Amino acid sequence: MRDVRRVAVIGAGVIGAGWTALLAVKGIDATFYTEKKETLDKGMEKVKSYLNVLYENKLVERRPEEYLRRVTPTTDFNEAVKGADFVLEAVIEDYDVKKKIFGELDEKLPSDVILASSTSGLLMTEIQKAMKRHPERGVIAHPWNPPHLLPLVEVVPGERTSQEVLEATKDFMEKKLERVVVVLRKEVPGFIGNRLAFALFREAVHLVDMGVATVEDIDKVMTAAIGLRWAFMGPFLTYHLGGGEGGLEYFFSRGFGWGANEWMHDLAKWDKFPYSGVKRAVEQMKEYSFVKGKTFAELSKWRDQQLINVIKLLRGKV
Repeated sequence: MRDVRRVAVIGAGVIGAGWTALLAVKGIDATFYTEKKETLDKGMEKVKSYLNVLYENKLVERRPEEYLRRVTPTTDFNEAVKGADFVLEAVIEDYDVKKKIFGELDEKLPSDVILASSTSGLLMTEIQKAMKRHPERGVIAHPWNPPHLLPLVEVVPGERTSQEVLEATKDFMEKKLERVVVVLRKEVPGFIGNRLAFALFREAVHLVDMGVATVEDIDKVMTAAIGLRWAFMGPFLTYHLGGGEGGLEYFFSRGFGWGANEWMHDLAKWDKFPYSGVKRAVEQMKEYSFVKGKTFAELSKWRDQQLINVIKLLRGKV
């Protein structure tokens, strides 16, 4: 496959802007496309903001304007994809919209240009149905928000994705963008991260719905215990250590895991969020002490700063 020097980013929301900022700081030229000028301008403001945050926190060496030279914003689709060695699609989570874009990309671009979707959980097998020429070059490259800070990328093949495309995508994400890459061995909706996150979120909504705890108290449980461990250990290593000297085998057979079977039958089992739980959660968010009085922009800035602090700590920079 091609040596990637220029990437076309299709979509100017938070994911597209995050990809664009990341590409720029990693030395990759990027065209940044969306069809509406107003949306594009807002997207560029996001890119500039992300670059400023990286510079102010000493995560990059050069000033933001130097990285911005690598970014070419445009509302012209043909201009956006011209000369691209790789495409990152980051539009809304809608099969019809994505299939239209992938169909056009497949028609316009040479066969050795990889077409990657940033979807959070849709399947490439379905998107590939719109790719009449080279469906084998379609693949999922799902970043976690915000992409310029969180290192994980889930690479997911469709039924017709070639092994060469899979390996080239993994190689680009790891070597040029310095991401932590997980390649799924089997295509499933939601991939790995969102399925794990929503399993926990389902139980969180369930506890709110039963009146066990408020949304604020549940967040305290996460940040004061579970989340601290999960910042550097996954669930398997966590419970392997929870099993003591006997490890995960002891945990499942005689330790804590055995006792957990007694309450697991009481966990939420519904497959759609119940109206009562949703209503309670939304109402309680209005009284969330940390959130009250803060704008979305202020909360997002706080989140990103906290992520940076954690990343620096894990890298041994503080």
